[in-house]
Amino acid sequence: MNRKKLIYSILKKIENGQEPKKEDFDLNLEQWGEIALLIKNEGLAKGIGVLYADDAVYNVSLSSARITMAGLEFLEQNSGFAKAYSAVKEVRDWIKF
Repeated sequence: MNRKKLIYSILKKIENGQEPKKEDFDLNLEQWGEIALLIKNEGLAKGIGVLYADDAVYNVSLSSARITMAGLEFLEQNSGFAKAYSAVKEVRDWIKF
């Protein structure tokens, strides 16, 4: 899985006012929590919640996520993904390469 493509895809959904879901990207809950925390900790988006129970991801919420300036800069820096991203019907297939 290409993490930059995955982050790009998630940020694009947030930028477009959509709530990203783990099912959109064919990720399990642990993977979803890991990538959500990465986006949050890098300051690419705010309003992301990740809850743990017994050291395992219990819940991930991006329903209130909003892209930050750093997130917009990430999208600009990786604008080469834009053309391919807009042409893809299934995001989960695109991020695997």
